This record gives sequence, C-alpha cells and structure tokens, in this order.
Amino acid sequence: MKIATYLAIFVVFAIILASGCVTPSGEEGAEHAEEAGHAEDAKPDEGAGTDGAGAVKIGTLLPLTGDLSAYGGPMEDGARLAIKGVNENGGVLGSEIVIVSTDSRTSEVAAVDAMNQLATIDKVPAVIGAAGSGPSLAIINIAIANKIVQISPSNTGPDFTTYEDDGFYFRTVPSDALQGKAMAKLAKDSGYVNASTIVLNNPYGVGFEGVFKEEFEKLGGTVMDRVRYDPSGATFDSEVDKVSANDPDAIVLVGYPDTGSIVLKSAYEKGIMETSDWLLSEGMRTDELAEKVGKDTEGNYIIAGFVGTTPDPRATGPAHDVFAAAYEAEYGEAPATFCSNTYDAAALIALAIEKSGSADGTAIRDTLPSVANAPGEEVSDIGTALALIREGKEINYQGASGELTFDGVGDVFGEYCTWQIADDGTITLGETIPIE
Repeated sequence: MKIATYLAIFVVFAIILASGCVTPSGEEGAEHAEEAGHAEDAKPDEGAGTDGAGAVKIGTLLPLTGDLSAYGGPMEDGARLAIKGVNENGGVLGSEIVIVSTDSRTSEVAAVDAMNQLATIDKVPAVIGAAGSGPSLAIINIAIANKIVQISPSNTGPDFTTYEDDGFYFRTVPSDALQGKAMAKLAKDSGYVNASTIVLNNPYGVGFEGVFKEEFEKLGGTVMDRVRYDPSGATFDSEVDKVSANDPDAIVLVGYPDTGSIVLKSAYEKGIMETSDWLLSEGMRTDELAEKVGKDTEGNYIIAGFVGTTPDPRATGPAHDVFAAAYEAEYGEAPATFCSNTYDAAALIALAIEKSGSADGTAIRDTLPSVANAPGEEVSDIGTALALIREGKEINYQGASGELTFDGVGDVFGEYCTWQIADDGTITLGETIPIE
C-alpha cells in the first residue's frame, strides 16, 4: 500500500515538473524569443501566413549585405512601398500585411538559413527573393517543399525557366536567355570577330555564358576562352590572365559589383584593357562601380566609356512614373535598379492573396497569373486593383517595371538596351537592342 501511495505521489510530481518545462513563460520566454529574433512570433499561431495579431506575413530575402548589397536595400524599400500602399487601402483579407525581412548576404549558405527561418518559424506563404541566381537556386527546393511562392525581382539565370518547381517560382525580370542574345548582338554589331568570357561560377554567370556562346556563334563570331571565377574569391589575377591569353577582341564580364570591380582592377593593372575591349552584364550596372574600380594617374575613372547590356528600365509600365514619384517622396532618392521589379512582386502577391481569399502558398501560386495576365481590366494603381477585386471583377495588373505577363513557367518578357559608364562615373542608358 505504501509503495502504491509513493508511486502515485511520484507520478503527480513528475507531471507537474514536465508541465513546467513545455514552454518558457514570463520574462524567461520573452528573453528566448528575443534571442531568436522573433519576439512577435511568441504569440499563438493563427494559421499559415499570419502572425499572432492576424496580420498576413510575407517574406523578403534580399542582399542587404555582400556582393549585391548595392541593390538589396533599395529593393527592400520598393517592396515596403508597395505593401504600404496595400495597407493604406484596407490590406488583404481584412488584415494588414507585415513584411518579414531577411538578409541573403549574397551567400547561398546565409540564404538557406534565412529561407528555413521564413518557412519553419515565420511560416510565410510567399517570399520576394532571392536577388541573385546562386541564392535563388539554393533556396528553391525549400520553397517548393513548403509550398511557398518565390518571386525574384532580379534573378535572370536561364536555368530557372526549365526548373521543376511545381509552379511555385516566378520572377518579374526577364531571363538571361534573352539578355545573352542581346549581348551577342551587341558584340557582333560592335564589329568584334571573337570574344572571351569571364563569369561568376554560379547559375547566373554559367547560364549567361552558355547563351552568349550559342548566340554569338550563330551570328558568325568565335568564343575563344571561357573562364569562371569563384563568387567568394578575393583576388582573380590568374582568371584574368586566362581570359586574356589569346588577345580577344572583347572580353565579356558577367559579374556583380564587388567581385567584378576586382576583376576589372586586375585587368587594368595588367594592361589588358589596352588590348581588349570589355562588355559588362547588368549585374555590374551600378553608379558605385566606377568608384570601386578607381581612377588612373590622371584622375579619370578607369572604366569610363565601358559598355554593357541590361533590361531597359525605360521600357516601364504605366505605373512607373507614379511609383518613382512615390518612392522619391518616401525615401528622398530616385529608385535604383530592380526597385520597380520588387515593388511589382510585392503588389502581385498582395493582389493574389486578396483575389484567392487565402494567404496560402498554393492559392497564391494558382492565382498570380490571373491578376497579372489578360483578360481583365487593365489597372496600375494598387488601391484601384484591390477595389476591383473586391467587386468581383477580373484585373490585369500593369506593373511599374513593365508589362507583366507570366508565361507557363513564371517568366516575363523584356526589352534590352546598352548602358555605359560616363566620365563622371555615373550610368547612362543607350540604344535599344532589338531581339527576337
């Protein structure tokens, strides 16, 4: 009898101890939430895509630091401006949208960590990002497995066109399958008979390289040497030696500003810029590039006059002027590269949530084409678009970045032009490059 009594007391005591260890409470629980960076997520989960207060959450996974940081901050601001417009017009599903911001650090490892956070802790139904093809490819399977819509405003890697993504991957910028053609046409029209390429060893660089080679050779040109460099490298002297070994007419550099500027500095110091011209991809198109490369002994920017290809930011949609004015009013500066594409990505996610009636990744995936594509009433203002959806009407959102019609694999078409480094180091846009 005594043994049974002792056993009963022991069981009750054990249950009390266990119940006290399930969830930290009070200051201790808040401290743990703060350490994880998710104090707001300590509230009860009210369903996928919402926070404890019922707000709808979407993620951003952009390069706030690292090789693409020149783009990441302004892109994030573009997304926030769109969501501000949504919330000022009633939000979605009767709730505000909250952005959960994460930093890819222009790193595949950091991007995976951030995406896992967004998927498993924040449980967002949609993510804007990543910016580059390497981080985008690193996180895509996480998005697919968790049925999260992923929209990149700037990843142009052609491999994503054929990736088995179950329809969860979209982008608001055209693929390099088109830009590679534009670069080949620019090289041919510039009179270059042969060229060599030096590219980032990631899906962006390798994909661009493949398309350029195929298209340039179709036009009668010859690609001599193809060199790939490590995105995490610090010096690239040996790669520059290899790409210039056969004195090509032109060297095509597909890179990002930080590492690309190191490549260009090395080429200048080795005298290679005197024997070969250079053509640059849109990943290098930033006003900071000239300063990163530096000036010569006479005080002139080393890369003044250098030319490249880019999606034409002048081929904007009907909402661009209004967007640009609102962006400048909000942030005190003009929108930078890919800002309007990010704005459109955020706007489309919000419109898809409202139309589908659900903050669910699969519902957003299935609804995105119906708010972006014809048929439907053409509309460029976010508030007007939301009002039409609430009236039960079909819409065809006309973006700030250009005409946004998703094809069967989530790609959009685009126009291309040349860009050039001016004498003062700024970027100027040149002629349109017609491509089929």
